[in-house]
Amino acid sequence: MRTRVVGLLCAILLAVSFPALAQTTTGTIIGTVTDESGAVLPGVTVTVRGATIVGAQTTVSNEKGLYRLAGLPPGSYDLSFAISGFATLTRTAVRVSVGGSIEANAGLKVSSLSEEVTVADVAPVIETTGNTVSTNYDKDWVRNAPLRRFTFFDLINAAPGVSQNTSTSSRSTSFGSNTTDNAYLLDGTDFTAPSTGAAWPWPNTDAVEEIEVMSLGAPAEYGNLQGAVFNVVTRQGSNDFHGDANFYFQNQELTGRNTTEEQDGGQPYNRDNYKDATFQLAGPAIKDKLWFFASYQYQRDSDSQPGTDPNFPAASEADRVFFKLNWQISAKNKVFFAYHDDYYAIPSRGTPEVAPSAISVETGHNPSPNVTFTSVVSDKTYFELRYSGFYGKDHGDPLNENCSPPCSNDIRIKPRFYNLDTGQTTGGIYYWYDGDSWKTAFSGKVSHFADDFLGGSHDFKFGVQYNSGGSDYTLGYNDYIYTYSYGGTQYGYGYTRNPFHYGGEMRNIGVFADDSFRVNDRLTVNLGVRYDNSRAFFPSYPILDRQGNESGQTAAAVDNLYTWNTFSPRIGFNYKLTGDGRTVLRGHYGRYYRGIVTGEFASAGPSVAPVYFGIWDFAANNFDPATIELSSDNSNLRVDSNFEAPYTDQFVASLERELFKNFGVAVHYTYKNGHRYGGWRDLGGIFVPATYVDSVGAEATGQTINVFRLTNDPSERIFELTNPDQLYTRYSGGVLQINKRMADRWQLVSSLAYGKSEGIIGSSRGGPLSAQGGTAGTFGRNPNDYVNIDGLLIGDRPWQFKNQLVVELPAGFLLGANWTIQSGRPWTRRIRVPGLGLTSEINADQLDGSRRVAKWNILDLRAQKQFGLGGKANLALFADLLNTFNDDANEDVQSRLGSASNFGEPSRIILPRRLMVGAKLRF
Repeated sequence: MRTRVVGLLCAILLAVSFPALAQTTTGTIIGTVTDESGAVLPGVTVTVRGATIVGAQTTVSNEKGLYRLAGLPPGSYDLSFAISGFATLTRTAVRVSVGGSIEANAGLKVSSLSEEVTVADVAPVIETTGNTVSTNYDKDWVRNAPLRRFTFFDLINAAPGVSQNTSTSSRSTSFGSNTTDNAYLLDGTDFTAPSTGAAWPWPNTDAVEEIEVMSLGAPAEYGNLQGAVFNVVTRQGSNDFHGDANFYFQNQELTGRNTTEEQDGGQPYNRDNYKDATFQLAGPAIKDKLWFFASYQYQRDSDSQPGTDPNFPAASEADRVFFKLNWQISAKNKVFFAYHDDYYAIPSRGTPEVAPSAISVETGHNPSPNVTFTSVVSDKTYFELRYSGFYGKDHGDPLNENCSPPCSNDIRIKPRFYNLDTGQTTGGIYYWYDGDSWKTAFSGKVSHFADDFLGGSHDFKFGVQYNSGGSDYTLGYNDYIYTYSYGGTQYGYGYTRNPFHYGGEMRNIGVFADDSFRVNDRLTVNLGVRYDNSRAFFPSYPILDRQGNESGQTAAAVDNLYTWNTFSPRIGFNYKLTGDGRTVLRGHYGRYYRGIVTGEFASAGPSVAPVYFGIWDFAANNFDPATIELSSDNSNLRVDSNFEAPYTDQFVASLERELFKNFGVAVHYTYKNGHRYGGWRDLGGIFVPATYVDSVGAEATGQTINVFRLTNDPSERIFELTNPDQLYTRYSGGVLQINKRMADRWQLVSSLAYGKSEGIIGSSRGGPLSAQGGTAGTFGRNPNDYVNIDGLLIGDRPWQFKNQLVVELPAGFLLGANWTIQSGRPWTRRIRVPGLGLTSEINADQLDGSRRVAKWNILDLRAQKQFGLGGKANLALFADLLNTFNDDANEDVQSRLGSASNFGEPSRIILPRRLMVGAKLRF
C-alpha cells in the first residue's frame, strides 16, 4: 500500500510540472483573419459564445492574422471578429466536435460605420490541420439513431472499419487491430481494463453528448494502444434548466422469427422482457458559476436464443447512474467532477448445446470518479490536472439459480459435463468468481500556442500520465468431466482443482510531446513522440482451500515480472491541394505499443492452484480417489523477464474533398504491421516430427499433415511466456467515406471499407465467436498450435458497407436509418490427432476465408413524430424496426470438428426482426 501512495505522489508532482489542456473532451477553433484584398489582419479581437461555456472567450489575431480558441466543449458557437475601421463579422452556428480542430477563417470589409455582418457557418467538414482518421457521432445521431441500445458499443460499432466479433458483443476491432489493442475514454478518463484490455464502465447512451472514434493516426498524447481510441463525452449542464425522460419497449408480440422449425426445434428466438427507461436533468446550481447534469438508466433485457428453453431466459439488468458538476471558479479557472456507476447483470448467451444450469451470469458494479481542473494561463497557454479511475466489484454465478449474487458455494460448486458423443454440456457452470478490477490515473498536460517560432506557428502539447491497476479474483473452476459411451456403458474422465486467487497488477508512467507545426497557409506538419515505462508484477495472494477460504498460507510476491521501456514516434502532414482549402492530402506514420494486459500473465501467478486428473465414478458422483493424479500446475510456467511490448507500425494516406457546404468525401488507405506478440514456448518438451493423414470426417482431404510428437515425460515440460518469432499481424485496406453533418435537416455518415487481416496471434485457434485478442492465452504451449495456423486473423471481415442517416421532415416527423452489410468471419475445420503424447486438436487447413459464417445485412429504421407541448417542451413518439430484412445470419457453427455429426451446422443466429416502440419527453 505504501508503494502505491509514493507512486501517486510522484505522479502528482510530475503532473504539476507538466500541466496541459486535454483535447480528449474538447475541440479547437483556429483560423486566419484577412481583409478584402487577402492581406492578413493582426490585432482583431475574436470572441466566441455558446451555451456550453460561461460568458465569452476572447483572443486576438497575431501578426500573421492567426487566432486560436481552445478548450471548447462539443457544441455550436457564434464567433465575432472586431477591429476598428472594419465591419464586425459574426459567424453563427460554428460546430465544434470532440477532438476536432475547426478552421474558421474570416474576411473583413472596410467600413467607417458601426456595421455588422452576420453569416451562417461555412467551416469545412474535412480536417484541414491534423492527420488522424476519425468519425464523430454528435448528439443529433446519438439521440435519433435506431439502435439495439445495449450500451455505447452500439454507437462505436457503427463507425467505418470497426467490427465487433458478434452482433451483441462488447469487443471490437478497428482496421485489423485486436480487441485488446484499443483505448476507451469517458470524459477523458481512460476506463480500459488492465486485466483484459476491454472497456469496464459502460455509460448510459442517453447521457452521451458525442462520441469520437479515432480509428487511425492517434497523436502521441495517446499511448498504450495499437488500435482505435473510442472517446465518449457526456452531456453537461448550462445556464438553462433542461431535461428529458425516455422509454423504450419490446416484447414477444413485436418480435419476428428468422429460423425454421428444423433449425430451432420449435423454439424460436423469444423476447421475454425488454424495458429501458432513462432520466436526465441539467441546469445551473448557481448561474454562470456551477452547472450540473444527472442521469439514470433502468434497463431490463431478457431473451432466449433459438433452440433454447424459453423458460430459462438470459436476463440482463443494468442500473446506470451518472452525475457531473462544472464549476467556473473564476474567469480563467474551472473544475469538473463526474461520477459514474453501473450496477449490472450480464448473462452468457444460451445455445442448444448448453443446458440452462451450465450458463453463468456476471454481476457487479464499477464506481468511476473523475476530477479535472483546467486553467487559462493566457490566450496562448492552457493547463489541466486530472485524477480519474474505476473500482469494479465483479461476481460470476449460475444464471438460473434463485440466489442473490454472490451465490453460496453449494449453488456455485457443481460438476460440469461435456458429452463427447453429442457435444452437449450439462451440470454446473465452468467457473465462479468474486473479484476486484481497478485503475487509478493521474495526468497533467500543457498546451501552448507559439505564434512565430522556428519558421512557423506551433501548437505544442506536453504531458505526463500515470496509471496503475489490475485485478484480484477468487476463482473457482468446477470439476470438468468428459463423458462418452462405449459398448453401451458410459465412461467419464476429467479435471479438478481448488479455488485460487487469480490476478496481477501493472504500473505505467508516460510522457509525451505533440506539435502541430503550421509551416504556411497550406502545409501543417504533425510531430509527436512519447516514452512509456511500464511494469508488471504479482502481489502476495492467500492460498485457498476447497471451499475458497483462506488456508493461512500465502503465495510469494513477484515485484517485477518484466519492465517495458518504449519510445513511440509519430509524424504526419496535412497539405491543402487547393487554395480554397477544400481538398487536402494527409499522411501519417506512427509506432504504437500495446499496454500491459495483466490477464496475459495471470495464469503463471504463484497462487494459482494445480489441476488434477481423475476417472469419474458415476455411482458416487465424484472422482474415483484411486485415480486422482497431478495433471499440471503452474510450477512449470515462467514469464520471460525480457518479455517485450507488442507494437504496430501504422502507415496512413488520405485524400479528402469538401464537395459542397457541410458535405465531404474521403479516401483512406492504411497498412499496419504488428510484431512481438505474446505467446508460450516449451523449454523442456522433446518433440520429433510425425505425420498424420487427414482421413476422418466427411470433408477429409486425405492429405498428409506434418505434426509433432512428444517423446519425453510430460512433467519435464516448462512453458515460458515470451515473444515467439512466428507471431505477427498485418492489415492492408482502404475505406471510402462520406460525411454530411447535420444541416438542411439531414445528416449522413456512409462508408465502404475493404481490407485483409492476416497473422498469427494467441487467438488464432479461436472460432467465429471468439474475440480477436492480441494476448497470449495458452497459445504455443503445444507446438502443434502452429500447424496450418498462418493465414487470416479470426476477426477478418473483408467488406464493410455502413450507412447512418437522419432526416428531419416537416410537421415534426423524423426518419433514421442504420444499415450495415459486412462479410462473415472466417473459420476452419479442426481435427483430433491421436498418439502424439499430448492432447492435440489442430487446424486441418489454413484459415483462408473459404469457410465463413454468413454475412450480415442488417437494416434498422426509425420513424418518429414530435409534438410541441409549449415553450421548449416536446414529446416524441417513435418506433424502431430493428433487422428490417429479418436477416438470419449465423455467427457461429455448432462444431468445427470435422468428425462431428453437427460439423459446420449454423449456430448463434442474430436477433430477428423486432419492433421497439417508445416515447421521449424533453423540456
